[in-house]
Amino acid sequence: MTTGTVAVSGVALAGCATDVHADTAMEESPNTAPVTLAAQIGSRAALGGSIAAAAVSEHSSSGLALGAASGVDAPPLAGKIQVGLRVTNPAVTVNANEPIDIGFSLYNEATHEPLANQLVKVQVKLPTGWATFKHLQTNAQGYASYTARVLTTTNVTAIFDGTDALQSAHSTNDATLNVRPQVANVAARLGSLASDISAGLPRVSVPVASSSIGAKAVYLASLQAGKPYVYGAEGPSSFDCSGLVQYVFKQLGKSVPRTTDAQFASSTRVSQYNKQPGDLIFLGSPGNIYHVGIYAGDGKMWVAPHTGSVVKLQLIYTTSYYVGRF
Repeated sequence: MTTGTVAVSGVALAGCATDVHADTAMEESPNTAPVTLAAQIGSRAALGGSIAAAAVSEHSSSGLALGAASGVDAPPLAGKIQVGLRVTNPAVTVNANEPIDIGFSLYNEATHEPLANQLVKVQVKLPTGWATFKHLQTNAQGYASYTARVLTTTNVTAIFDGTDALQSAHSTNDATLNVRPQVANVAARLGSLASDISAGLPRVSVPVASSSIGAKAVYLASLQAGKPYVYGAEGPSSFDCSGLVQYVFKQLGKSVPRTTDAQFASSTRVSQYNKQPGDLIFLGSPGNIYHVGIYAGDGKMWVAPHTGSVVKLQLIYTTSYYVGRF
């Protein structure tokens, strides 16, 4: 649900021109690869560990000196508090894209007192492993939550990294968000197929998008909402249009080319009338594709539109487009 960093050199080959509906001109300045969250955490952890080691060493040395001089043993260092973390609603069943609040409780494991103002990391299970996608702050009751929308059954968990006084913790349970089958939608498609057959209309055979892959692609794209458009950016903190597509599908274990033209050329053409969530919407013409988005259903797509904008869900604003499927 409720997404690995892709680092590719050659910003000039991004191949994602500014949307024709952009309010500002495209920036073509080189893009500096962002520092990943993992790298930041790793650096801070290493620094913190060095400082802590130095502090312990100094404290121990002082204690030994004091003990030798006075004959009194230095007091032992106090242990960290054991922490408990759990998902408050671990099993829920919802309709596709229906909002549902997922909650987490952080507490002192010995006294069960809530732990307020602590940072909890929320992770979603992907084919490539668990990935952190949200950070939450606990309130006075040690509780934190967020509103999830999923298109396919999704697993979510939480992690607390700990502090100087609190032990780290992993939630004792995971949240499983089950999505109800869309029976009405399936019936409608079958009805349409029966009508076409009875009318003697030819049917074009097209590859069927995996409901799991397609839905997860839409979901992962939605997790990038609000991140800024930067020409040549490949995530995870900013994107251009083709960079967003490549990043999302990489999380699903699929190798996708970097540029819009290459993505168009390597995908399978699908009729506009047969497009499904997770398909790609290409704007432009073969050999000159200037924009791409991830179809989300209901005539909308997830896109990184243009300079000055952010990743968002928007209507497919033209009837002149191609559909591709991986």
